[in-house]
Amino acid sequence: MKKRMVKALAACIPILLLPMLLSGCWERKELNELAFVIALGLDKAEDGYLVSMQVVIPSSITSQSAGGSGGSGVPVVFYSFKVKTVYESLRKFNLVSSRSPYMGHIRVLVIGEELARQGVGETLDVLKRSREPRMDFYVMVARKSTAANVLKVLTPLDRLPANKLFNSLDKSYRISSRTIAVTLDEFIEDLIYEGRNPVLTGVEIEGDPEAGAGKSNIERTNPDTRLRYKSVAIFKGDKLIGWMDDAVTVGYNYVIDNVTKNTGYFKDKNGSLIVMEALDTTTNRKVKIIDGEPHIFLSVEALCNVQEIEGPDKIDTESKIHELELKTQERIVERMEAAVKNITERYNADVFGFGQLIYRKSPKIWSSVKENDEYLKSLPVHYKAAVTINRIGTIDNSFIDEIKE
Repeated sequence: MKKRMVKALAACIPILLLPMLLSGCWERKELNELAFVIALGLDKAEDGYLVSMQVVIPSSITSQSAGGSGGSGVPVVFYSFKVKTVYESLRKFNLVSSRSPYMGHIRVLVIGEELARQGVGETLDVLKRSREPRMDFYVMVARKSTAANVLKVLTPLDRLPANKLFNSLDKSYRISSRTIAVTLDEFIEDLIYEGRNPVLTGVEIEGDPEAGAGKSNIERTNPDTRLRYKSVAIFKGDKLIGWMDDAVTVGYNYVIDNVTKNTGYFKDKNGSLIVMEALDTTTNRKVKIIDGEPHIFLSVEALCNVQEIEGPDKIDTESKIHELELKTQERIVERMEAAVKNITERYNADVFGFGQLIYRKSPKIWSSVKENDEYLKSLPVHYKAAVTINRIGTIDNSFIDEIKE
């Protein structure tokens, strides 16, 4: 009995000692040893890349979290390095800073337009391969500018410019459908998927980039320099080939079932300008094989509200409401048709993922379709929309007719 107890105890000793080997912090890093990179910029340089970093100044965040105003100084510091590889910039950082760059809190990645046109596939490898960055940050293209200039601009409303870029993109695509919010993971997936080309929202600088880098830019009610989202970049493979404007972007979002809210207007037969807002929208995307050929069917279901009427028009009858529903349906279909036609004719890039839909339906048919590089131009696409008006506001008729002269 005693021998059994000794054997059992001897077997338990290694199990008891094992947690001691696992409890260390062998790779720990203290907060005061880290420089938190919240925005990363990539530009083309003569011999490699210009890598830019927007780094938080800890004292500005400490003051803010303590209930203060967040400090009166500039909240971030800007670094840039000319390197042959992106990874090399992380090592050069310690030549100018006492802290090590930490990439786990990146909010946005900005790619310069020149680099985007050259190709970004190889450039992104280090970010995808590294275990430090999280892949939930948004990617965008610096339109008519460089990523370095974009990251220099200070923003008054959001103390951290990277937060401004992240939050405004996250809200704008949900509310207006005029932008596209794409994370790095999603962008890379679109690069490697069959039958789909990626897109990225463009960010522009309004004003002088150098003036935007000064403290005075956040001390004015009307800043000299602003950052704004404008247009969406179209890629073929990993290279930027063109841009789509706001109207095309809205149609694109309807086609790919990416509309959360959207506002549009039209004139009815009486000339009244009517503003409609889509509150809940779903696009059903299907492929049907007809006579051996694939056909794309897009069917939109939208719940809308009447937001504004500029004119004496009355909407106090069911027939009038039904008329508005039909008009809105026509408008949605027009936007989708225009977007597909515009992008197909100008760029021949399958940003809608039609090829991917065909591939999922029938890999065999897709293998024959993709042999024709211009399959989009002959691919039949059928459009349909069903709109239900939920509310017309707190009044039935406009008060314009009742205004006394």
